[in-house]
Amino acid sequence: MNTYIKKNGCHLDSISGYATVMNTYMENKKIIGSQDVKTYRLQMVQDALKYGIKPCARQYQTTVKTVRKWVKRYQQYKEDGLNDLSRKKTHCLIKIDKETELQIIKCRKAHPGWGARRIKEVLELNFSHVSIHRVIKDAGLILPKRKKYKKRKDMQEVRKQKKVFSRFQIDIKYLTDIPEFEIWRWEHHFPLYLISARDYKTGAIYLAYSYEKSSTATALFIDYLLSSLQNYGINPQTIIIQTDNGKEFINPTDRKVTLFEKIVKEKYQATHFLIPYRRPTWNSDVESFHNLIEEEFFILRKTK
Repeated sequence: MNTYIKKNGCHLDSISGYATVMNTYMENKKIIGSQDVKTYRLQMVQDALKYGIKPCARQYQTTVKTVRKWVKRYQQYKEDGLNDLSRKKTHCLIKIDKETELQIIKCRKAHPGWGARRIKEVLELNFSHVSIHRVIKDAGLILPKRKKYKKRKDMQEVRKQKKVFSRFQIDIKYLTDIPEFEIWRWEHHFPLYLISARDYKTGAIYLAYSYEKSSTATALFIDYLLSSLQNYGINPQTIIIQTDNGKEFINPTDRKVTLFEKIVKEKYQATHFLIPYRRPTWNSDVESFHNLIEEEFFILRKTK
C-alpha cells in the first residue's frame, strides 16, 4: 500500500496528495470538486489494480462495490469510463402517439381545471397519468404556481379598491385558554372573552371585553360600533359585517333571529355576511390580530 505522511493533522497520500484516510470517498468528492474527481477515481483504480480491491476500499473508506464499479468501467472504456453517467432518460417505453396527444391537449383546453388523472379517465386512455401530464406540460397548458409574495401583492391591490369602513371582520377570542394570563384573570375577576372587529381596508381594530359569549354581548358591541360610525357620518347601510356561524351571532339550530342580527339588519340596515362552515381563514384578518394580542399583550414574559 501507499505510504502516508501526517501533515497538519490529516493523513495525505504521498502519491495522489488526497486526504484518503481521514475522509470518506464521498467526502473527498465534495472537497476535490468536479474537475479533479476523474483524476481521483483514476488514482483509486490504479491502487485497486496494484494492491487489490478490498485493501483499496479500506484505504479510500468506501465500499468494495464502488471500487469494483470504477475498475470495471476503466477496464472497459479506459479513462472515459470514469466520467459520471447522465441520469436523464433517453427513451420512453410507451410513447403517446400524435393523435392521442392532440385529444389530450384539446380536452385540457376545453377543461383547464382537469388534471392528468381526470383526462385519462374521461378519454379512457391506457397511458399512465405521468405521460399524460408530460403532454400537458410540453404544450404549455400548466400555469406556474403563484408565489406567496405575489399573492400578498395581489391582495394589497384588492384592498386598495375597497372603501374605508366598508367591511368588518368580527370574532370572539377566549381569554380562558391562555395559561400565563389565567391566574391574573381568576384573581382579579377579569372578563372571559374579547370581542374584536377589524376593518378590512385599514386594519383598524375595535374591541370590547365580555363576561359571557352570547348574542346579547355581541349585539351591544355592534350597536356601539355602528352608532359611533354613524355619528361620524358613515352610512351603516354601506357596511358589511362578516362573522362566522357561531351562536353568539346567529341561531344555527332554528330560524329565530338573534339580537345581533336584529341590530345589524333591522336597526342599522347593514349587511350581515356569514363565512362558510369550517373556513376560519375567511376571517384571517381578525384571527391574526387575536394571535398577535395574545403573544404581545396577554402572555406576560420577562425580558432577558
